[in-house]
Formats: sequence, C-alpha cells, structure tokens
Amino acid sequence: MELLIPILLILVGLALVVVEVTVVPGLNVVGVLGVLGAAVGVVVAFAEFGPVGGLGTLAATILAAGGVAYVLWESGAWDRFVLFDSLRRDADADAEETESRARLLGKTGTAITPLRPGGVADVEGARVEVETEGAFVAAGSRVRVVALDRRRILVRLYDLA
Repeated sequence: MELLIPILLILVGLALVVVEVTVVPGLNVVGVLGVLGAAVGVVVAFAEFGPVGGLGTLAATILAAGGVAYVLWESGAWDRFVLFDSLRRDADADAEETESRARLLGKTGTAITPLRPGGVADVEGARVEVETEGAFVAAGSRVRVVALDRRRILVRLYDLA
C-alpha cells in the first residue's frame, strides 16, 4: 500500500499534464496541478523509502515524463500547445512598404474626405489615409504630401498660385 500512493500521485500528475496539453491548452491550472501531483508523489517516495527509493522514483518519473513528452510531440498534440506564429514583420515587406510610401513624398492629390485633421486622399491614383499638420481641409481640395513618418502621411493644402 505504501508503494501505491506515490505511484498513483505520479500517474495522476502525468495524466493531468496530458489533459492540459491535449484538451485544455492555455488553461495552465490543470498542468500546474499535474506537475505538483507528480512532485508530491516523488516527495512521498523520498519520505517513505529513503534516498535510494526516492531517487529511483525520481528517475522513473523523469523517464515517464520524457516518454509522455515524446508521444505528445510525435502525435502533433504539442503543436496545439506551443504557439509558433511570430508577430515580427518580414523585412522585405517592411522595405517594400517604405519604398511605396516614399514615392508619395512631394506628390499632389485630392482630399476625398474632409481632413479634420485626418482623412482619406487620392494621391497619384492611390487612396491613402493622410493627416494635415493641424488645419482642416475641405473634401475636394488639392493637397501635397509634405512628410512621412512611420505611421502617418502628412499633407498640406496645395496652393496653385
């Protein structure tokens, strides 16, 4: 009976980790309870069977956890648990966007919507979101792109005179 308690704690702990990875990824409570259950099982084995029994139980638990991780990896369940997507932008896409925006500098266009100070303008046949430097510009007015920064295209009322 003494041997059954640590074995059950470890098995239930590993089962909870499997449930965390396969059924409820992202919840973390189930996985934490599983790891704690396995750890308590190892501690109980140290208390009941001394250092030799405890180290044997620890080694068996590590091997069992490695086996579970291998099975989860091979089955593809680990792919649902780990986020592989990156939020970084592609350097080529950044360069292309910068180049396409840079060609607008100095070009003229027409305000499609009122610019208060932000709105939409048609510049060289492209509809772009623009901002003025603070002045309101009526729809239909001619504007010129005067500056670019990382997020904005700044325009100014274009005076033909």
